[in-house]
Amino acid sequence: MVNNMRIVHVQSVLPEEDIIALKLKTGESSTKDAISKAVYYYLDEKIEKYQ
Repeated sequence: MVNNMRIVHVQSVLPEEDIIALKLKTGESSTKDAISKAVYYYLDEKIEKYQ
């Protein structure tokens, strides 16, 4: 199987308090990793819901 995944750079503006809470909730120290983990968690739940 060939993986045709493309990497896309995204930006968003979020309140600092939300970033701090997200880092605490995900256990990640960097903003990038915390957001990535949260997005993948959200997508996994959505994919399972519709299968």
